Amino acid sequence: MLKNWTVITQPVRLASDGVMMRERYLQSLKHANHKHTQRIVSIFGCAKTSNRIALAGEEFRLNQKIYNSRGGRPLSSYAVEYCLTLPKGYRPTTQQWQSVVKDCSLALAKLCKLDKSEFSQYRQQIRAVLHQQEQGGKRGSGDHVHLIIGKVVGKRVLKELQQKKATKLIKQAFNSAVLKHVGVDHRSYEPIEAEKGRRLSTWQYQYEKANQALEIEKLISKMQNQFDKWLKAKEEHNDRQQRRQENRLMKTYESLAYHSLSKQQQEQAEVIKNKIH
Repeated sequence: MLKNWTVITQPVRLASDGVMMRERYLQSLKHANHKHTQRIVSIFGCAKTSNRIALAGEEFRLNQKIYNSRGGRPLSSYAVEYCLTLPKGYRPTTQQWQSVVKDCSLALAKLCKLDKSEFSQYRQQIRAVLHQQEQGGKRGSGDHVHLIIGKVVGKRVLKELQQKKATKLIKQAFNSAVLKHVGVDHRSYEPIEAEKGRRLSTWQYQYEKANQALEIEKLISKMQNQFDKWLKAKEEHNDRQQRRQENRLMKTYESLAYHSLSKQQQEQAEVIKNKIH
């Protein structure tokens, strides 16, 4: 028996760059993380939706600079991403997933207590992409939907979307919606070799976290090295080398969008990137 179907919540970092990087990532069957993904389907929205989320965030950030006399940290995350996952062996139709995502999105909207105008904008900033996975074998997850919701509506940031109560609520909404629209109850699901799987999952999680931390540090170090080369080229008035290093640095910066960065790591990457603009 499962307590809940799996839901993972994380902020979409790196401002508008991060939103558009997630859009490209979610649509790419060629990405290394998607070797067990058979099919990618848009459930709600499109690339224009991600662009709308990014523009709303940029407008809010600009107004922060203009009107916020007290200073403070500028907004750096314009959306929250929820990954809604079912175990292998379950394959809801596209229409069933649309109904599930709609119920989850409405539950979050109620949590945020949106007025009519805010709700209208909120609906326009929902991006959902389904990844249908290989159902055989031990590797890879089951079918899942990446649900990205814009945090900026009107003149406020929906901070509730990132709080623990939102994750708790969307888990409950996901459980209920899967039962209602797919006819599957999480309480009746029995994981195969549950205890063995739990021990293995803990070990794998720790191993993957350690590897991810190392990969992030390597990427930030690589950015610094590329910036040093860019700076040297600028001092030597070598325009060709300068452009080459700038392109390489931006590709490395984009690679960071596939990782969950700490605030310090995010700031490090932003500082290096902003030095060339």
